[in-house]
Amino acid sequence: MIIIKTVDKIIKYILVALMVILSFLGVFQVVGRLTGVVPSWTEEAIRFLFVWASCVGAAIGIKEHIHIGIDVIVNLFSFTVRKVIAVIVQVLLLVFDVFIVKYGFLLVEKTMTQPSPALRLPMGYVYLAIPVMGILGLYYSVLEIVRIIRSKEGQANA
Repeated sequence: MIIIKTVDKIIKYILVALMVILSFLGVFQVVGRLTGVVPSWTEEAIRFLFVWASCVGAAIGIKEHIHIGIDVIVNLFSFTVRKVIAVIVQVLLLVFDVFIVKYGFLLVEKTMTQPSPALRLPMGYVYLAIPVMGILGLYYSVLEIVRIIRSKEGQANA
């Protein structure tokens, strides 16, 4: 359990760091436009950081139960049926994440030699956010399935 909490903290700290850097570069770019001195690489860096922050945030959304759901309909069922539905949803997410990991790594491999226009960074590093999101999604979906199966009547978010 302590390993899971440590991994969660590390992932959240990475997301916070991405957002801080993204925000700093955004302010830097705005100030640069006002002063007439704006490096060309900041816009591209912001875009790439936003991709990474979105992918990491999507994976955290599974853990925090903030992905889209239709609770009104699901809550009409008994506790046992709600558990089954919740497990089915997580299994569907697992299947989707396997697809994302597999084809994400293929995309990374194909774009590793393509440099970005301003930063000259291999685009594979940008697209690496996709399979990372899939791996994190797999991790959180498996943890969520275990949590759902262990949940008892009366606990939230079965």
